[in-house]
Amino acid sequence: MGLSSVWIFLLSLFLYHQRVTGQIEACRTVAQADIVFLVDESWAVGQTSFSSVKNFISSIISSFQDSVMGDEGVRFGVTVFSDVPRMRIALTDYGSVEQVLTAIRDLPYDGGSRRTGEALRFLVDTAFSPAIIRDNSPKIALLITNGPSDDRIDEAATAAADGGISVFAVGLGGADELELRRIVSEPHDEHLLIAADYYLLDNIFPKVSRRVCVTASEPPRPVKSPEPVEEPTVGPRDLQVSELAYSSLRLTWSQATGDVTGYRLLVTPLTSRGNPLHHKEKTLDLKADVSSSLVTELSPKTDYTFTVYAIYPNMIGDSVKVTVQTTPLPRVSNFRVIEEGLFSLRLGWTPPLGKLNGFKIFIPRSNRPGYAYEQLLPGDTSSHVIDSLEEDKKYTVHMYAVYPQGPSEPVSADGRTLKLVQVKQFLVQNATTDTFQARWASVRGATGYRLTWASQNDHIENINLGDNFNFYMIQGLHSGSEYTVTINPIFGDTEGPVTTTKAKTLESSAVQTLKVSGVTTSSAVISWNSVPGATGYRLAWGPTPEFSGQDRPRQLALNGSTTDYHLKNVAHNTEYVLTLYVLFGSVVGPGVTATFRTSPLGYVSNFKVTSYTSTSIDVEWSPIVGATEYKLTWKTGISSPQSRYLDHSVLFNRIQDLSPHSTYTITIAAIYGNSEGPEISLSQLTATVSDSDPIPAVRGVKVVDIGINFFTLSWSKTPGASGYKITWVPFLGGEERFHVVSAASTTYTIQQLKESSAYKIQVSSMVAHREGSPVLVTARTLDLPKVNRFAALNTTDSSTVLNWTRVAGVSGYLLSWRHISVLESKSETLGPGFTSFKIGDLLYGRTYIFSIRPLYGEVTGPVTTVYQRILGQDTPSTTAQSATPTAASILNTTAVQTVTRNLHHTVTLPPQRTVTATKPAARPSVSTLRLTTASPPTTTPSGPACAKAKADIVFLVDESSSIGADNFIKIKDFIFRAVTYFPIIGPSATQIAVVHYSDEPRIEFKLNEFKDRNSILRALRGLRYGTGNTKTGKGIGYVIQELFQESAGMRMDVAHVLVLITDGRAQDDVEPPSRIARALGVSIVAVGVHNADLDELNKIAAPTNYKNIFFSPTFDDFPSIEREFIKSICSDELLTEYKVTDENAQLDNPTDDPEEMAKPEGPEGACSSQCTKGQKGEKGDGFGLGGLRFRPSPGRFDPFTSAKGETGEKGAPGTDGIPGLPGRPGRTGPPGSGGQRVTEYIREKKSLNDFICFHSFILLILKIDFHVLFSGNSWHSR
Repeated sequence: MGLSSVWIFLLSLFLYHQRVTGQIEACRTVAQADIVFLVDESWAVGQTSFSSVKNFISSIISSFQDSVMGDEGVRFGVTVFSDVPRMRIALTDYGSVEQVLTAIRDLPYDGGSRRTGEALRFLVDTAFSPAIIRDNSPKIALLITNGPSDDRIDEAATAAADGGISVFAVGLGGADELELRRIVSEPHDEHLLIAADYYLLDNIFPKVSRRVCVTASEPPRPVKSPEPVEEPTVGPRDLQVSELAYSSLRLTWSQATGDVTGYRLLVTPLTSRGNPLHHKEKTLDLKADVSSSLVTELSPKTDYTFTVYAIYPNMIGDSVKVTVQTTPLPRVSNFRVIEEGLFSLRLGWTPPLGKLNGFKIFIPRSNRPGYAYEQLLPGDTSSHVIDSLEEDKKYTVHMYAVYPQGPSEPVSADGRTLKLVQVKQFLVQNATTDTFQARWASVRGATGYRLTWASQNDHIENINLGDNFNFYMIQGLHSGSEYTVTINPIFGDTEGPVTTTKAKTLESSAVQTLKVSGVTTSSAVISWNSVPGATGYRLAWGPTPEFSGQDRPRQLALNGSTTDYHLKNVAHNTEYVLTLYVLFGSVVGPGVTATFRTSPLGYVSNFKVTSYTSTSIDVEWSPIVGATEYKLTWKTGISSPQSRYLDHSVLFNRIQDLSPHSTYTITIAAIYGNSEGPEISLSQLTATVSDSDPIPAVRGVKVVDIGINFFTLSWSKTPGASGYKITWVPFLGGEERFHVVSAASTTYTIQQLKESSAYKIQVSSMVAHREGSPVLVTARTLDLPKVNRFAALNTTDSSTVLNWTRVAGVSGYLLSWRHISVLESKSETLGPGFTSFKIGDLLYGRTYIFSIRPLYGEVTGPVTTVYQRILGQDTPSTTAQSATPTAASILNTTAVQTVTRNLHHTVTLPPQRTVTATKPAARPSVSTLRLTTASPPTTTPSGPACAKAKADIVFLVDESSSIGADNFIKIKDFIFRAVTYFPIIGPSATQIAVVHYSDEPRIEFKLNEFKDRNSILRALRGLRYGTGNTKTGKGIGYVIQELFQESAGMRMDVAHVLVLITDGRAQDDVEPPSRIARALGVSIVAVGVHNADLDELNKIAAPTNYKNIFFSPTFDDFPSIEREFIKSICSDELLTEYKVTDENAQLDNPTDDPEEMAKPEGPEGACSSQCTKGQKGEKGDGFGLGGLRFRPSPGRFDPFTSAKGETGEKGAPGTDGIPGLPGRPGRTGPPGSGGQRVTEYIREKKSLNDFICFHSFILLILKIDFHVLFSGNSWHSR
């Protein structure tokens, strides 16, 4: 029956096509026309009817076979619509009838709702956009639909008519004829055709084809221009004050509209009570093109009202005014005492700006009340000295600036005159036979010093020194004599107190003994006797005249405590003369001289080859006295020599990386300090390489340059290599490619790579046909430039204008937008010259996500995203204050709680809530979204978004090599922002832990490690990045085993949440550990980024009745999922997902009427009897759905290890429970939580059929075979 129906359908379709083809009437009267078919593809149409519509359209287009097609003739386009309109064929796509018919035959059918109004708006704005239409061509649209529109059509129909579009309509089946009459052009009867069903399209085809041909042959309909709006006259506004000073200011305003001939500025001073002083008013007349004026000659610290009038030819227009107070007269700044004397003070200051008459300084006299020191100074001075003051007294000096308008407010500074004091820290030192040095600390304010010295025979001398002296060398003294030395400060004509000390000159000042020892090829040791009183020594040395070319003369200074010096870096086999001088401060005493000769350099002895291979030679030699290093050099043929410096203790070396079967000349020389001894050489032929010899690995492989689509590698040459093989493959798998370069190459650039992608690169050396061991490096290409400064501006109640900064080198931009609560996006491809774009037909009060990507040919760049709520200039009233899309308002909405997981729920739908937005009366009302919420819609919950959340949350973070350090920082920022939504962190609220994983998981911090939010935020900032593979399954198992334990801070009575963040497919099995986690009551939230596998994330998290799977296209797009992510992990659905209701409430009140209980829905045929409620059982200690029950005892079962447990002693008998599948041998644990309640049920019914009913009900809820929990050999599930 089914096969015959198919043949009948195909035969009828063939006959229909033949019949329509035979009825086609050619249209030859059209010169130019643009014809667009607007086709309904809603669910009500169906695939078969949609195929009939495609044949109908093809027949109409075929009637224009004889007309000129393309830019100079007839053009066709096809736009389909359901939920959103889609332009399948643009008017500019094809230039021939055959091409258009081929494209129509391949049109897909999608289905959806029917939004005819949005389709008509799309027709006007996009299909017939100004960039596509031709000025003198008729614009024709043919609408084909089978039902009424789901949205309003009147405004869009009017826009089509005003745009000069001739609209035809074909109504089929359930089409609304009255609605179509409001859409089609006049006369309505000529433009509207009705058919009862799709198979009747061939009956109306001739009429449609003929009427479209006639309309296309006529001149185009006129385009309705908007009526000009008379601009109201507005006076000047936005009067602003700037450049405010004590006598002037600047006024700026927005110009008035209309025929303005000028402006009048009225300046009115005010009294201290704000009353105007009209007799002091002044008026300024300004030109019409002026919008700013500088007002001068104002009084300081005075209130003024400034009024600006617009002057018109026959009237004075509106005005704008502002009141402001001028500043007070500027005071002197930086007034200070810059120098204090014994009887004077020097003052300094910074003069203020403006015209000054001068400055006035005064000092009140405390001993003579009413009397003050006063002095007037010119206006160009900035310092002054006040003298004739008293010694060691504090003075307060006042100063003010004098202006033509009067004096400014005074400023003051404090200063104290100096006290007559003696010299401090007076020392006489560095005595010689006839000199010594006097040193002292400077006395503040002193104008000079008097220094006096007297011998024991009363011979007295003195000298007057300036105030800049604090050191003096006293000369002409007698040896071995004691002197009394005094000093006193001088303050002008006054001498200060005297300071006295004593000093004695030396008896002798020469070195008695100078000795040279320890002479080598490059050094010698100099020693001498100490000289009393010496402050230092000067040692000079150089070659004697016979050896003058061997070295240069040198000298150095030594301190007075030194009596020997190790002379280094002298020339070998050279005679030197050295002289030692004694220093007494700056005085140089007599010197003493000695000579010595360094040793000659020697040859390295017993230099020989001990062994050799095809790529190495071993040499050794005997030590030589005095050598500090050895220089080993080798070369072959015409190649450049290579050298190596070895320590003097090294007497053996292996020269490696040599070429096979090559003769090498090897030279060695001893190094003596900076001198090199004579060389000794030998030659050696390396062995021939064989196939059995290993090929050395390439060394020094590194990536030296990285671009958007290339890597540049470098490496060191490998001896004996005939070439190098470079292999590369995408890190996450893909096509492996390679290239072989010559042996002379040490660099290679890999081209045509994918941007923002990680690669594995291997370099291996080649010897003939053999390949050595490869060396692996990894690298990641750079990201394409993204669009910056992307923003939504000039937003109205139905549109917004998007602006961005142009990106250099792009071929265009891909702009997309969608409502925040739906998945399907609209998109627009723009040229490279665009920097703004207006989007209309947006829903009032809704929040939209706008995204833009730069296009580089066929490559799409990174996304940039902004959010914008569509509101007019008047703020709409709302019945839900949380409608504003902020983090606090959206995330605080409380969703309806559901305990049972709904495994068929769509993953991508967001949590539901009710928002009713009411527009102002002048605009159409917005329909209410049919979404559910448990909180009253008229109030917004107060407090932070996750204030009431109480959970143990573990972030499991992928740190594999494909992420990279920069993207890891973005992951840290995402977690950091998420944690900030929790106002309280600690045992009383929410606890946070972080685990990183790659090849091996590692704990960053545990649940109970931090007790407040600031501490955990600091810890998040300090997270470090590792590298490796992506072992996601291992990471999940590690978290369940190590983190969700009471010893690690886990609480049994709160929700347990695992948040996985990964950027790629796991390299191990993720399904078994994920099932165990869910079976043990852990809610899993998965966040995938970039290359993450959504199918795998579904296996890990399993769809629920709340959104628990999130995807971010790039690491920069984390903000686009942040609010939904926070709303999900703080929702009651997640926090109560595995919550077991209070046992007392469930068990203490047995059901009176068992017939009222709902029947469990198990597998078909499994339950035939009614399951009744049992009595309250004893609380067990085994596994339960409310938390993890792993016990840290020797006999506890560990689901993450395959090791066989020991057979233990038999424990106390437990209460009978539901029979389970056989487990591995182990210690008998404490009584299980299935316990008495199940046992009572079984004992009461004692029916196998009842037991099957109950067991099926349990499996239906969990959707998991508990056999996976007790299999030690492998992960497996049904």
